[in-house]
Amino acid sequence: MKFRAVMSEYTHIREFLNIISTLSRMHKYLIINVQPTKVILQVDAEAYDGQYLWCEINAANRDGFFSEFIMDGIDATYNQIYMTTAATSFVRALSYVKTNAVDFVKLKLIKTHMPCLSVEISGNSNLQDVMTPKIQHSLPVTIVPRSEWDQYELPLAMDYDLSIIMPSVKSLRALLDKKKNLAPTLVLYATMDNELSLVVETEVVTVASHYRNLKCVPVVRSGVHETEQLTDLSEASCRVDTKKLAALFETTNFCETIMTANFRHEQALNIRFDIQQHAFVNFILPATNFE
Repeated sequence: MKFRAVMSEYTHIREFLNIISTLSRMHKYLIINVQPTKVILQVDAEAYDGQYLWCEINAANRDGFFSEFIMDGIDATYNQIYMTTAATSFVRALSYVKTNAVDFVKLKLIKTHMPCLSVEISGNSNLQDVMTPKIQHSLPVTIVPRSEWDQYELPLAMDYDLSIIMPSVKSLRALLDKKKNLAPTLVLYATMDNELSLVVETEVVTVASHYRNLKCVPVVRSGVHETEQLTDLSEASCRVDTKKLAALFETTNFCETIMTANFRHEQALNIRFDIQQHAFVNFILPATNFE
């Protein structure tokens, strides 16, 4: 097995840190799935309950996150690598990037007395007489055997009924912070009229917040031609756990992103963050009926 990746664009390095930080706040363990054309980062939490959170980074485009990318999987048939590590340790290894400009960050799978993910950072110094700082961390990782890959399978091809571009993270964060203490569940409604509503109901009051003049986007189902009618629904809704949805926006800190809500009517809600056209974060919450 072999894995080596280099990030040399500072904006991508900072966004990579933001991604790892977001995932680390949701769960303490991080699963890293390395494939020939992409890297998937996911949290090891609650998939059995229909809840998923992962990030997919395009590794094929040299103008994207990785200026260099080399990998060999466990064998020619299964050309992938799955490994797990402590998410907070990954954040600490990258913490130098928060306040310092860097030339590159290099990730490399190494083996000393145990498998480790080496994180090497080359600092940026504009002074000729000052040595360029070099920081290196070795994160212990557990290589997941092929027999256990199925437990990390993601719903990559889920079909949705309606998608709508969402308002800013800042706006939703403030709104959900207020609503999470009112009721355990929250209903989101999206309409073809480019409207999104968030509704909380209790025994004594119903609190509804409405966003208008958003933008519905076409939903393309797997195996369905784009020009066909995809759904007869003029609106879609989903009731989800209020605190779980609020937790996502409390931890999210992406710089350049387009956020979309994808509805599988009364079954699931998917919040997708498209980051600089080279990566996306997906968060899927199943519908819930508890009161």
